[in-house]
Amino acid sequence: MHMRPRESSRPAGLRDQRGLTAIELMVTLAILAILVGLAAPSMSRFIVQWRLANAVNALTGSLRLARTEAIARARPVVVCQLKAGTAVACETGASADELAGGWIVFVDNDRDASSVYSESKGDELLVRQDALPGLAHIKLGNAGRFVFLPNGLMRSGANGITFDASGFDKASTPSWARKALCISKLGRIRHLTDTSDCSSGGDE
Repeated sequence: MHMRPRESSRPAGLRDQRGLTAIELMVTLAILAILVGLAAPSMSRFIVQWRLANAVNALTGSLRLARTEAIARARPVVVCQLKAGTAVACETGASADELAGGWIVFVDNDRDASSVYSESKGDELLVRQDALPGLAHIKLGNAGRFVFLPNGLMRSGANGITFDASGFDKASTPSWARKALCISKLGRIRHLTDTSDCSSGGDE
């Protein structure tokens, strides 16, 4: 009796498949390592710029809210540095020029001369912003706080705010790791991307 050869039960497409050899695997991993090494600096720069943009947008939003609420409520609205170790207290004195640790926005209903938040005196908290990650400094050009009056003007003069990413020496921080806001006495805000000097035109 003639016997037919037994056919393999595996699909034809799988018969010729084979795995990677050790050399092919090593070459593939080497190429992958090179690509990751080339991409890492770009990814680090992207993360730094994203964190800076996030901080700029957060502070811009708080400043615009303060001005809008001051006009709407016919009351002064204050943006001040959050005092370290407190929930809602404002930092005072010459050291009140650093917002990297956070800030608060409140309606100054008691209109005290020092513009200090006091819930017991009727002040109303609008925003409490905690420290944002990846920021070494959010430095004010003038110490103090932003006080927006009912007419929309700032009580103090113009102010410049510099944002510096963490992880860089301050003397050699690259331009892409720094941003700035310039706010005029009228409450107009400019975003600078190519300089931190508010006296120059800059790019918005």
